[in-house]
Amino acid sequence: MESTESDKGAGLRLAVVQFVFTLGWTVYVVFLPALLARAGLPANWLPWLLIIDQAIFAIMDIAFGLMADRIGQAWQRLARAILWLTTLSALAFLLLPLASGVSSSVMLAVTLLWVVTASVVRAPTIVLLAKQARAAQQPSLVAWYSGGMALAMALSPFFGLWLKGSDPLLPFAVSAGVLWLAVLALMRWQQPLPADDESALPPLPFASYRPLLAGLLLAAFGLQLHAFVNAAPLFGKLAEPARLPWLLPWLWVGFAAAMPLVGAICKRFGALWLAGSGLLATAAMIWAAPAVNSENSLILLQLVAGFGWGLGFAGLMNFASAAGSRGAEGLFMGSFFAMTAVAAVARILLARQWLPALGDSRYTLPAACLFIAACGTLWLARRLPDRH
Repeated sequence: MESTESDKGAGLRLAVVQFVFTLGWTVYVVFLPALLARAGLPANWLPWLLIIDQAIFAIMDIAFGLMADRIGQAWQRLARAILWLTTLSALAFLLLPLASGVSSSVMLAVTLLWVVTASVVRAPTIVLLAKQARAAQQPSLVAWYSGGMALAMALSPFFGLWLKGSDPLLPFAVSAGVLWLAVLALMRWQQPLPADDESALPPLPFASYRPLLAGLLLAAFGLQLHAFVNAAPLFGKLAEPARLPWLLPWLWVGFAAAMPLVGAICKRFGALWLAGSGLLATAAMIWAAPAVNSENSLILLQLVAGFGWGLGFAGLMNFASAAGSRGAEGLFMGSFFAMTAVAAVARILLARQWLPALGDSRYTLPAACLFIAACGTLWLARRLPDRH
């Protein structure tokens, strides 16, 4: 990743924020069934509550993105807004285990407050840095952001096992406190934009960006369906259930391994060519996965699929960041993250309502979604200007 020491410091802080936030989400998901039971709510509320959470994330990603754009170049105002909302989010997260013991309505209200305010950690943190960064620095920020998220995803199965059966108060308190400290450290990084920045082009018309959002939605849905619904039964055919926490993270290991290459490849070939090629490789690996008959072969396919998804995701995110510069980073990045949340809603709905009806096509559907998204992205790469 090509960056100065200052850029690396900002990127590392951004990675830590996303790492802690993603692990905090794991804490929430692991303990949510017990919190629902303590609040007297039925267990079948669990998937619907997760769907509502993701729907709120989608709405707030765009809302907070637009807020960041309205604040404009007043970095301190945006940083203060992010810090205050993060403080409120941390307090709500800390209170969640306690609220579940009071009443169901109190727990749901605190959960709603947390989900709404936690959205400020998703898009606005990278928007704040993107508004201050040169165009050449943005791929580095994207790589750090994605790398922190991927590392947390890789550790989530182990983290979930470690947390099961423990008292929720301490994990919620530690997660809330560490995230607040990480965001505070990130907000202390400030770098005024040079007056002669080469990226002073107006933002791309949003209408030109919409087809890419559709492709992202399709690709994210396909990847999530494979990673969170299909991967466990695929490995389950070849390994003992106790080994799954050691096998499922390989996808995210591959994702993280791609991050150091993102900046150089973006500069050499362009963000959309990078994204389309990565999505195509991911589609091929996922399509081949059901046919393998050895654990090592499936691990290799997962590694390559994760590597391809890392390039695809980071490429699309790089294009979104650059296309929104200068002045619409919040709208473009907020819409980007909103699509990942909508994809999660679609994935949870499919897994709950229609998965049995799909039969074995559940294993080919993700590859088809990623292949269509890859073809669309490569087609757009020939028609949209690249700003890297």
